[in-house]
Amino acid sequence: MGKILGWLFIIAAGALFYWWQPDIVQHAYGIIRKGDIAALAEYLHSFGAWGVAVTIGLFVVMTFTIVFPFMILSGAAGIVYGLAWGTLISWSGEVIGAIIMFVFARFFFRQAVERWIAHSPYLKQVDDYSAANGFKALLIARLLPLAPSGIITAVAAVSRISARDFFWATFIGKLPPVIVKVLLGHDIVFAGENLTRLVAVVALVVALYGWLWWRRRGPRKDGQPERE
Repeated sequence: MGKILGWLFIIAAGALFYWWQPDIVQHAYGIIRKGDIAALAEYLHSFGAWGVAVTIGLFVVMTFTIVFPFMILSGAAGIVYGLAWGTLISWSGEVIGAIIMFVFARFFFRQAVERWIAHSPYLKQVDDYSAANGFKALLIARLLPLAPSGIITAVAAVSRISARDFFWATFIGKLPPVIVKVLLGHDIVFAGENLTRLVAVVALVVALYGWLWWRRRGPRKDGQPERE
């Protein structure tokens, strides 16, 4: 019953928002789908003083849609509001979106997940681990700049991580990748002026994922290779 109520709530909230501001939904969705950071920045700028609220609202919506990369919106925020304020607004939007999704998913879906866990020793171990080590695990996941934030939030919500650990791991862990996404999105549009920084940030991201791949593929302490 909880899952049904949850989906009904999502559908109702989306329908109400679309009824209230259909132009924002249609126009912003079209721009984000194309990945046009400059056009999205221009659109956000057109809202004037309301632009910050619209930007944060779009971050919340994108958290639930999962499929769109935050870098598009983060880069647009960096162009409109400057790198410092753009980072702060993007960070706020991602954290607020994650908290809303966490509360929603835990309230409506945790009970259904508990039934699956009760019938699976493996899921029980994972659930116990999330309760004891949730902060560390989520913090590491949050620090990856290209990780699917919405999926991570959903998984955390149905785990046994405490709300406090979720908040602090999200609050702290989202800042470094937000800085990276704002810089990448901003500098892709202004590559001619910021090519050196763009290359440096891309190299940093590639090095991070290369190091993680090496750690995963590297030998274990007992000399045996890691399992796939």
